[in-house]
Amino acid sequence: MRTFVQRSGMETLEGQFISRAGAFLGRSGVSPMAFGTKAVGDPNLMPEIGRGRSPSLRTADRILTFIAEQDGGSGGGRDPPRKP
Repeated sequence: MRTFVQRSGMETLEGQFISRAGAFLGRSGVSPMAFGTKAVGDPNLMPEIGRGRSPSLRTADRILTFIAEQDGGSGGGRDPPRKP
């Protein structure tokens, strides 16, 4: 994924979105292609975002909703459950 430069001490919405999606991929173990397919039906979504594609607000909202649902509706802050 691309790295983003913060401007005026603030990260862009695009940067925040990429960070959140990247963090989800890192903790979930889901491949970028499987993530795009499950979240919005587009296996090329994350590779294209990594190459500079900017998703629409509607697509970004669908992706963030998917992440929140996978994280138990917590908005991404919970650790995955531990196996007994």
